[in-house]
Amino acid sequence: MTGVLEFGAWLARLMGHRTLDSAALAEASGSDPAQLQAVLGGRAPAGRLLRALGPALGLHVADLFVLAGQPVPDDLTPVTRNRNWSVGSVVCNAMVMPAENRRPLLDAIGALPRVRREERGGVDRPYHRYEPGFGAVLLKLTHNRNLTWTCTAKTLAASTIGGIGRGTVEKTPELVAGFAGVLGIPAPDLAALGGIRLPDGLPPLHSRAADLAAVIWEARRLTTAQLKDVERISRHLCG
Repeated sequence: MTGVLEFGAWLARLMGHRTLDSAALAEASGSDPAQLQAVLGGRAPAGRLLRALGPALGLHVADLFVLAGQPVPDDLTPVTRNRNWSVGSVVCNAMVMPAENRRPLLDAIGALPRVRREERGGVDRPYHRYEPGFGAVLLKLTHNRNLTWTCTAKTLAASTIGGIGRGTVEKTPELVAGFAGVLGIPAPDLAALGGIRLPDGLPPLHSRAADLAAVIWEARRLTTAQLKDVERISRHLCG
């Protein structure tokens, strides 16, 4: 992936700014220290190791597969393949509703029963074809949440999303921090992957960012019918 740190190099950098050594990470994740050391040395990580590292690092396992440049396994993809599925209206409602109403929205999503996925999850759209690079990784992470270009643009207040994936839009620190907020990934972790330096004076994300990221992630497991129910609830919580 041009312009993107290899997974082992990124993991080493991540461990460095978390002051976490390989022995401690291997123990926390229940991984074979030798396998972890091999990945840090440049070997492609096995799926089993990625599944173990996710909880230990506090990151979504599905995202680690994207960051490693590997296909996300079927059991970790969003639940539906409905091309019309979009959490956009729910996210827009969550952005404008009173802050105290976002927790009830998350509770409502969490209360819905989990169902069997509709074949392989996730939505493949013809325009989801990007040049290898950091921008492609950013958009693959959003697609891992069933986010459309339009919904991503609204959430980021960005004018163009496709250009990010095609490498025609500069990945500024502000843009990377915005993506980190939408994805629920610590900004330094995400910036490290693309070799982006975050300045000390970077403005903090809006206080609603964490809630929106949680809504987006939890909603990826909803069926089309469940999403419609959540849309109605989100409209009600807007007041």
